[in-house]
Amino acid sequence: MIHEKIFQLKGGREVKVIVKGYFLNDSPELSTEYEILIKEPKEKFFRSPIGINHPQYWKMKRSGAQQAKSLVLEYSGVSQRQVNQVVSEFNKVLSYPPAKIGLQYERDLV
Repeated sequence: MIHEKIFQLKGGREVKVIVKGYFLNDSPELSTEYEILIKEPKEKFFRSPIGINHPQYWKMKRSGAQQAKSLVLEYSGVSQRQVNQVVSEFNKVLSYPPAKIGLQYERDLV
């Protein structure tokens, strides 16, 4: 299951937070992760906040997963509170019975 939310920041930048939930192999627990994309006012499409031409790209690549997420969060302009809000909305949607039925069906397919 995927949940997306777009935040409008000062200066016209848009930040899209994408939360994905999936079942791990042989586990009844749902695992979630998030991705952050940005779009400047004159751009047409969303992109990663730290691309190959960004000065911090190689620092991000050499760091651990948690530190890399922290760098992406910092350079996107969105706060951890806003990301937590999107994850909370995702979990709220999962609490509805039809969503659980859909996830169970998806898990059976995998």
